[in-house]
Amino acid sequence: MKKQLVILPGWNASKDSWQDFINLAQNQYEVICLELPCFGNEPCPEKIWEVADYAEFVKQKIIDLNLARPILLGHSFGGQIAVYLAANNQQLISKLILSGAAIIRPAKNLKRLVFEALAKTGKIIFKLPGLNGWEIKFKKILYRLADSPDYNNASGSKREIFKKVIRQDLRYLLPKINLPTLIIWGTKDSYVPLRYGKAIARLIKNSQLKIIPNGRHGLHLEQPANLLNIISEFIEN
Repeated sequence: MKKQLVILPGWNASKDSWQDFINLAQNQYEVICLELPCFGNEPCPEKIWEVADYAEFVKQKIIDLNLARPILLGHSFGGQIAVYLAANNQQLISKLILSGAAIIRPAKNLKRLVFEALAKTGKIIFKLPGLNGWEIKFKKILYRLADSPDYNNASGSKREIFKKVIRQDLRYLLPKINLPTLIIWGTKDSYVPLRYGKAIARLIKNSQLKIIPNGRHGLHLEQPANLLNIISEFIEN
């Protein structure tokens, strides 16, 4: 009987974005890629969810699918959800794998402070006569400078959810996790820097960190075979 591997994709990702990895992994494992509300074929929730709500959604899926303590793989935002679930419902999963996981959310850094200052200034300036038509162009430039494509591409409740979850720092949950844990990180991850992966590894006991030279944020996209080999070695050993 194949071991069960549950994948939680990152923000804006779906089962389709993991298909190359799934095609390789399903020869060894029973792979279940859960699409999260607001992404793929899952509609957005009626209220503004936070990480706990997404974790409850995943928990219910594991129960409804009658999965037997599967291995949980969380990437980026999916890793944030996986950590919340692993810390509060360890009995549901057997092992935890985190790839570029967005768990540590730093307090307002210089970039965010500048971004918010410019945003507030822009709201005032573009109310002046003759300038209101430039507001949309200004916002696009601002989000590009802030390196926030996820925010820029979101709207409505999805944008409000994004604003909420990026402020939820879950590092306080890491010492509570008592599961065999593999942390995988690329040295060139520009979305979630390697220093966060190292910090996560220090805070989760019984964890190991695998660093991928020149690897970027989407290891499942650029190195699916290598990612699977690393995961398989962890699972089988």
